[in-house]
Amino acid sequence: MKYLACFTIAALAAGCVDQGDDGDSEVEQEASTTYMNIVDFPGIDASEWYQAIRALDHQFDQECGDTFCEGDWTNIVPLTLSCSVSSKLGSVRDCVYTFAAVDAQVDTRNAAILVNAPTFHCPIKTKTTAKKLLALLSTAEDKLRAPLPGAPSINEQLSDCFDNPIGATPGTPSTTGNEIYVSARDYYTSSAGLDRWYKAVTNLEAGFDRVCGDTFCSGDFGDLQAMDFTCSVTKSTGNIKSCAWTFGGSWHLVPTKGGLLDVHSSTFRCTVPVKGTLSQLLATLTAPAMWDDEYLRRTLPGTTATAYDALLGCLP
Repeated sequence: MKYLACFTIAALAAGCVDQGDDGDSEVEQEASTTYMNIVDFPGIDASEWYQAIRALDHQFDQECGDTFCEGDWTNIVPLTLSCSVSSKLGSVRDCVYTFAAVDAQVDTRNAAILVNAPTFHCPIKTKTTAKKLLALLSTAEDKLRAPLPGAPSINEQLSDCFDNPIGATPGTPSTTGNEIYVSARDYYTSSAGLDRWYKAVTNLEAGFDRVCGDTFCSGDFGDLQAMDFTCSVTKSTGNIKSCAWTFGGSWHLVPTKGGLLDVHSSTFRCTVPVKGTLSQLLATLTAPAMWDDEYLRRTLPGTTATAYDALLGCLP
């Protein structure tokens, strides 16, 4: 097992010996040791790393409803897991798994959409090398619960992270006026109507995923995720008052000195213009399309704009 041997104050001043699993050692001196992103380390296949992390994200998404998403946040979305490693041996220095969550509620008295969308920076500890960590994440059938070298599993290390949201901004519902508005997802009382709503939301998300790599995800926030699409609706008529689409993203920098990740994260609330009924919006977003991105580029009811247009002025 790799361990960090620091014996005296004098030794700390001179540097510590970082001993790898394979018996190699590297003098981790602040003046000489540099760090890099794990995907840039020689011998690491970046595409294999990203594929493993996508599989990890997928497992988290599949299981969150029965675990972490049963608490204060019911819609937690994984963004990025990245690690810094030493440039000589690839010893893992620091890993952070970022997430975003959203709680979007319609104020039933004034139709305002109250969006509380924090992020989370979850440290993941392990004592291993870049190649061994990649091998473990690539081959483990249960990536969340596989024990990490010298540390508990990712699942165990996430246990307390979601108790510490960053940038939470809970809204305050109005206490005056009649309750005449409702969220679009609560407008329909039939399962068929609700299924149609979720189909429209799914189509929008699929359209975003299709275009993001060449557009919004080509900048600093390369891991942007579509999270929650919400509309406020007049209960008696089905008229849409407003729609908001929430996104989360992060970016991680590896300082060459020290190696502790510099992590930035943010969520974005984008107003999507619609003037019409919920039925008209669903007809627009559920009609058959040849490509997923067509849903983003369809003119929205009562406007000359598209959902794609709305994102241009909102996302970085």
